[in-house]
Amino acid sequence: MSYFVALDAGGTKTDAVLFDDTGHILHLDRSEGCNPLDIGAEAAQERLFKVISRVLKQAPGAVCAVYGGIAGTYYVGDRFNEFLRPKFEVSIRIDDDGCNLISGTLGHNDGCGMVCGTGAALFGRIGGKAGKDLIHIGGYGWMIYTGGSGFELGRDALRETFRARDGLGEKTILTELFKRELGRDAYACMPEFYEGGRAYIASFAHLVFEGRKAGDPICQKIFETGAKNLAELTHAAQKHFPGEFPVVLGGGIFGAFPEYVEAVRSFASPRAKLISAEYPPVLGAAIEALWDGGMEPAKGFRERFLADYVRLKG
Repeated sequence: MSYFVALDAGGTKTDAVLFDDTGHILHLDRSEGCNPLDIGAEAAQERLFKVISRVLKQAPGAVCAVYGGIAGTYYVGDRFNEFLRPKFEVSIRIDDDGCNLISGTLGHNDGCGMVCGTGAALFGRIGGKAGKDLIHIGGYGWMIYTGGSGFELGRDALRETFRARDGLGEKTILTELFKRELGRDAYACMPEFYEGGRAYIASFAHLVFEGRKAGDPICQKIFETGAKNLAELTHAAQKHFPGEFPVVLGGGIFGAFPEYVEAVRSFASPRAKLISAEYPPVLGAAIEALWDGGMEPAKGFRERFLADYVRLKG
């Protein structure tokens, strides 16, 4: 029996699994996110070291390979690999999280993965190239551009709530939705918004979808703007593909709100074939780890992996 470790990390959480070559998960470790654009590269690499150390201790035998798809890695070069590899006697490869989404659904085939969770970005693989050779569009961190993401939806909801309070914007149901969510007026929670950071702001994205269903025009505007920003990524990606190309959609916002997926589809490039991810992105990381160990997924690997993942995450 051969053992492997796979990680998927974003701005909110890190999933790390120890699994065998048949697809059975022996251990699931879920912890806080480690995107270096949120917490800094040094803090992120320390978190990764601790996660990998914890999971390796659970292995009943030698681990063949460790693979991690970590959001924001694209911008720190090979720093995580240079830090981690000397500390473990096992093959380690850390890439950006785009590979996780693509490989989990498309395997080795070329195509794109669009992530929409706390953050948002699009990655493309052409000619089997991975890692730093991925096409990367959007997703420059919350300070620059992460259009359509959970963070931007939550931030825009707060902005319109305060604009309405000051008489700068139209009245919106968001005022009452925030009051219900927070137990008091949003204005009284200013310190919490800034202390909570990007992931905390993203946790309010669901209010936009709730307000839209109630017919609030401000929520509809936020919703549509976000969908157009995400769809715009596919128009940029089409320049890299001669014909139709698959785009796998993953992340917490896409998973929770299928109406958002349909809105993005309506504005997307006509050559983009949008596919909702069938598997959690950590499965893509597991497949990458298998490849690093010189193996391919066995028959029934995905089904066993998914069944164990659902059971362990509770």
